[in-house]
Amino acid sequence: MVIDWVVLVPIKRFEDGKQRLGERPDRAALAEAFARDTLEAVAGSPRVKMVLVQTDDPALVGDLRLPVAVTVRTQRSVGLNNAIGEGLRYAQDSWPDYGIAVLLGDVPALSAEDLDRTLELAEEVPLGMVPDAAGTGTVMITGQPGMPLLPAFGPGSADRHRNLGHRMLRASDRLRRDVDTLEDLEIAARLGVGTRTAALLRRPADTIPPVRAARSA
Repeated sequence: MVIDWVVLVPIKRFEDGKQRLGERPDRAALAEAFARDTLEAVAGSPRVKMVLVQTDDPALVGDLRLPVAVTVRTQRSVGLNNAIGEGLRYAQDSWPDYGIAVLLGDVPALSAEDLDRTLELAEEVPLGMVPDAAGTGTVMITGQPGMPLLPAFGPGSADRHRNLGHRMLRASDRLRRDVDTLEDLEIAARLGVGTRTAALLRRPADTIPPVRAARSA
């Protein structure tokens, strides 16, 4: 069965993101680079017909441009799973014939080919999941058209998603490597990150301008 996919990517306000990267002055800029590199990889998969971004960052609402249909919605609920729930309800109402995938917005080593191969596998299972590199968290969940998704992201979420009926999908190291810590970032860099993250990693942190002031949505 060939499925057209809408991929929902929740993205936290850049200035509030990636606290575990410590005192790096470019932390917000890195959070933005991770998100934009992730979205570009998603948009490059031929199986993806719509990218749905659920975010509380007004700058992203105002200027996101991708080479595929994209809808950006402003997050109104507090918390990751609540934000995903908002997006899922919108996606299910708007594109009932599409499969839905939820992908975290901090996988800067992801390529379109990585995502495409895993979405092909997801076509064969009603509910799928991709655990993170540690095997305890979740990077992505998927559902065939009409299958209700129950997001349970956060620490220990891999077991929760399995208990909700999601089957593990084979995925590359690049897809499984979300970045929360400096160690994660070093590993992602070795795998090969997207252009925006790579550019930041080549520059001294004290030369990187702060994330631009957010505009109103």
